[in-house]
Amino acid sequence: MNVTIRIVLCLGCVCCLVGGAEFVSATGAQSNPAENAVLKIGTMDLPPYGWIDKQGNKQGIIYALGQEIGIRSGIPFTNEIYPFNRLLKMLKNGEIDLLSSQAHQPALDAGDKLGILFEINVIAVTKKGSGIRKIEDFKNKFLLYHHSATYPQLKGLPREIQRVKSYRQVLDLLYTRANVDGGVFSEPAYYYWLHELGLSSKDFGRVVLIEKDKKQWVFVRKDLPKSLRKRLQKVVESIYQENLYEQFLNKYNLNY
Repeated sequence: MNVTIRIVLCLGCVCCLVGGAEFVSATGAQSNPAENAVLKIGTMDLPPYGWIDKQGNKQGIIYALGQEIGIRSGIPFTNEIYPFNRLLKMLKNGEIDLLSSQAHQPALDAGDKLGILFEINVIAVTKKGSGIRKIEDFKNKFLLYHHSATYPQLKGLPREIQRVKSYRQVLDLLYTRANVDGGVFSEPAYYYWLHELGLSSKDFGRVVLIEKDKKQWVFVRKDLPKSLRKRLQKVVESIYQENLYEQFLNKYNLNY
């Protein structure tokens, strides 16, 4: 009897086949309880972590890590790119089975932690000439956040916070709007968009470290079978131990 189980990996924070096939059938894999299963992977649409280029190819650090998880699982898989909020809803509804996110409340509500995929620095980039040098200097300032992000270290400091949909918007508004004092980024996103927008670090003020080595988790849907959890957990652990995240930073020239 054939048993079909949907497993989705939604990666919101990477190895090979970037821009590769949508569906990969692993050959020579050992038999397992999820015979003929399909691992459905979802990657967040948020450069440099996931996006579709002008040629229609899928790109990104987290997209590539998702490909690696699918390959190492030994299960046929798909890896689709969606807006992050949609991915959280899909995970919660059982339409996808696994995603990568920081451990903020919406992710915790949508699924269960499986393992750490990588760690990432969170930084705040300041307005040129603002004089901001440390976290405490953001008191009574105007900051830009990515819409799904929370930063306990900054709680109660800014007088105003504007949430935007992309890191590109954060950098663009910080550069063009005089009333904006700073913007919060994951570190690779800042350097990616500096390059893409033709800007330089000299166009901005000091970079302030908000949190070092913030954990980026893999979450699974709450009803994912235990045997599959264990299998995928081993895969994620191996990727973390091998530090594949750093290899993909190098691939996208983002290891500063």
